[in-house]
Amino acid sequence: MPPTQRMTRLIVALSVVVSIGWMATQSRATDADDAYYKIDKGLYYLKEVFETVSSSYVDDLDPEGLSRAAIEGMLKEFDPYTVFFEDPGSNQMRMITRGTYGGVGMEIGHQDERIVVIAPMEGTPAKLAGIRAGDIITQIDDAPVGKMTLDDASRKLRGKIGTTVSLVLERPGFTNPIRIELTRQEIVIKDVSYAAFIAPNTAYIKLSGFSDKAGRELREAIRELQAQDAIEQVVLDLRGNPGGLLTAAVDVANVFLPPGTLVVSTRGKHENENKFYTKDRPLLPVEPLVVMIDGSSASASEIVAGALQDLDRAVLIGATTFGKGLVQKVYPIDRVTQAYLKITTAKYYVPSGRSIQKEDYKTDTRIFTDHSDSLEYDAAVNFYTQNGRIVHGGGGIQPDIAMGEPELDAFLQGLLARALFFRFTVDYLSRHPDLKSSGAATVDEAMLAEFRSMVERESITFELPGEGALQSFLNTAGKEGYDEDVTGLVTVALQKLEKRKAAAFSHNRATVARILSEELAEQLRGAEGRIASQLEHDPLITRAIEVLNNSPRYEEILAITR
Repeated sequence: MPPTQRMTRLIVALSVVVSIGWMATQSRATDADDAYYKIDKGLYYLKEVFETVSSSYVDDLDPEGLSRAAIEGMLKEFDPYTVFFEDPGSNQMRMITRGTYGGVGMEIGHQDERIVVIAPMEGTPAKLAGIRAGDIITQIDDAPVGKMTLDDASRKLRGKIGTTVSLVLERPGFTNPIRIELTRQEIVIKDVSYAAFIAPNTAYIKLSGFSDKAGRELREAIRELQAQDAIEQVVLDLRGNPGGLLTAAVDVANVFLPPGTLVVSTRGKHENENKFYTKDRPLLPVEPLVVMIDGSSASASEIVAGALQDLDRAVLIGATTFGKGLVQKVYPIDRVTQAYLKITTAKYYVPSGRSIQKEDYKTDTRIFTDHSDSLEYDAAVNFYTQNGRIVHGGGGIQPDIAMGEPELDAFLQGLLARALFFRFTVDYLSRHPDLKSSGAATVDEAMLAEFRSMVERESITFELPGEGALQSFLNTAGKEGYDEDVTGLVTVALQKLEKRKAAAFSHNRATVARILSEELAEQLRGAEGRIASQLEHDPLITRAIEVLNNSPRYEEILAITR
């Protein structure tokens, strides 16, 4: 019997029960709004479509692939965090919950359609094997990388702890490929990526994630700093932090809040309200605190920022957060193949009672029956902090002091898109090995001249704002036969823009030097080196220190009365 016929018979046999159930329900149903009637009807339709397509479509179909397409199509109508995924070796689950995974320990990126090593992590198999930043991965386990996506390459590099993976690398300056075999080990991703004093008695802590060890790492970092000097004021940086575990957010908030304080509550259609309180004595209960946020601060980051704002415990500086206030739970679908459904079950609410979730996912009228956005999502409705300040829900946490990140112009974006800063520093350090032993490098005039020569050789093209519109007008003018007195001014304007583009390097000289310094710092001292270099030129850090050093202003923002 052909495979297609066997598959069809199997589908028909397995669907008999569904058909009988549907017909029985249909004969009894008297209320079209009955929920069980709708469930049976939907399953019947799904079965009929699946069976008919499988047995009648012009080409052979993979039943597993067809099932996956149906699942993904259904979940697409929900919020973006409700997903079905398979997780062989449970790598993804370990990364979500524990901040660890089985792998070789290196950051990779896409450059010129190639998979390139951005940085090996200290103490990992990749670092110990001598893999360098700038190495190009051409094969993974004898499979050509070709046009693999980053996700594909990452999945191949990760795996069960103790297993091996072989790599073939191309290294700039080397003629022959390099073959390396690595044994995967548990790679620990730090939640606290940097902690240091940035001013007298002013602690800075960069929190990059919220795994189950975030609170513990934060406490350890604070204790290490306290061993160096007294902490009198704090800057907690949550910029770019995509969040993680809700319980980890409570642990982090507990570092600054007394025991028994409500941090967040959750409730949903099928869940009772759950309230999460701090339990332990805080390490820094009263020290002035600034929290830095941006549009990439999401989920658990927003719980911490929102709770500290609602309780008037911190001044928030930066940009409005992402607006992800949905709670997910992971349900096992198949424990053998390790398939899971991560589904949104509730929304969370910070202490003032506001939700920060953006209500932009209820678009399908066939699925969501309640389209009345409740008051917690209405920015026009006032909520109140502990000291009586007005705050709003919906669309993220708004900072007390709004400050955007400096924007890079088209020229600098072009340099970054071609990875010129990265490629230059890799090449420069390979020609100056003495700098690696010293762990430091200064961007001087000679280095800038070398980099400028590289930029000129690459012939970077970019467009200034308005240039395209001017060129489009000239094209139209040429077709329509406009006189020179009409097109002359536009031509002159384009010529001036070309002169401005020619001077782009000189105009951006200071920023170019700063980015080169950051790249060199990362190549020499890892991720911590980059962060330390960035802090030297960060306007938000400067503003945070100004606020902390000005007690009257700090208390005025938080409506603290003495």
